[in-house]
Formats: sequence, structure tokens, C-alpha cells
Amino acid sequence: MATLFSVPDGERGLPERPVVESWGAAGHPGRIRLRAFLDALVGLVGPTVNGREGDLALALTVGLDDKVPLTRGGHDLDNYLFPVVRALGPERFAAVFARKHHAPSSTIAIGPAVPVDSAADWQGEPQLSVRTEVSASSTAWKAAVHEACRAAGPALPPGVAVELHLRFEVSAQRNWSTLWKPAIDALGPLLGIPDPERPYRPHDDRIVRLALYRALDESLGHDIVIAAWWRAV
Repeated sequence: MATLFSVPDGERGLPERPVVESWGAAGHPGRIRLRAFLDALVGLVGPTVNGREGDLALALTVGLDDKVPLTRGGHDLDNYLFPVVRALGPERFAAVFARKHHAPSSTIAIGPAVPVDSAADWQGEPQLSVRTEVSASSTAWKAAVHEACRAAGPALPPGVAVELHLRFEVSAQRNWSTLWKPAIDALGPLLGIPDPERPYRPHDDRIVRLALYRALDESLGHDIVIAAWWRAV
């Protein structure tokens, strides 16, 4: 079985809270703010990434104001992680972690990707495992993950915070970071779906701890194997 990885040590304070991915047009305030944050981040940790050999792990801790709810209202962890890893090079990372909590500051840690036993702690066999054979950009891909999630069991109780671990087994040619959002968007049967007419818009903002792992397997070709573990926290 492909391994998981441990959270890296050596947290460093960030000068400001991370900024979520922006899909606005060029010149949109969200994109300008994101660009400024990423430029500062690359200046801060870029030498660490470039100065290390081998696969890396990254951990991002997002500090939110006490008045900001942790389980609703946005602040999706994958939307914080994606632009950070895109800026630093997704091919460098075998594992990325994020959590959000009420705190005045945010941190980042980058270190070697250290494998751990996938049965360690509360994780044993994955609660969900699915192999997809269609384009990951298609609705059919999301549907395959969605149905596997439905078969895995009932949704977690509404309003409960969630810890989610996802492992993506892929070939080295694939940019695995582009799989994070569509995979999480397909987990409505677990996370809950506020609007049945929009099955791929789940309550993913209730995820307060997120771990994403890459396992390389050249025999897969264009196929992808996703394994998932979760629990209420």
C-alpha cells in the first residue's frame, strides 16, 4: 500500500493571513491581493524549497479572527493551499497539510516528506477508495468519486468540524494539485449538500484539518486512484 506522510516541523510565522485562490478577472482586487501575498511568500520560503532535494511536505496553518466561523462561510482549506503550492511548484511536494483555527497569526512549515505507516494513529484501511478511468476535468470523473463516497457510508452530522485525508495515486506526468478541488467537491455524500440541484458544491468549508498526499505509480497511466480517511473533530 502506498504510504502517507508526516506533518513537517519548523513552523515560520507569516506576515499576513494566507489568501484564498481568486478566479476573478485580471485587475480584480482579490487577484491583486493574492499576487502580493504569493510574491512575499516565495521570497520567504522559496530558498528553502529550492535548496532541498527530494520530495517535500508543506503545512499551512491559517489563523482566523475569533468572530469568523470555522465550519461555514468559506475559508476552504484547499483554496488556501492551491495557490501556495502552485507558486512553489506542485511537483516538489508529496504531501501538503492545512488547518484553520482562531489565532492572531498564520504559519507555514516546509521539510522533507517523511513516510509514515498508513495504519498509524486513527487511520487504517481507507474509508473510500476509487479508481477513475475518465478525464479528471470531466463531470463523469466527479460523478465516479461522488458515487464511491455515497457507497462509503452516511454523511457526517451537520455542523460538525471534519478532518479529511486524501491520497492521490498518479503518474509523475500529472499535476496532482489540480485534482484537489474537484475531488473535494465530489464528497457531498460525506460533507452534506446544501442545494440538491448543485451536488458538487458541498459543505467543504467544515473541513478544519486537511491532508493531501501524492503517491507515484507509473503503471496507472492516465488513471487515478483516490483513497480517503475522515473523522469528526
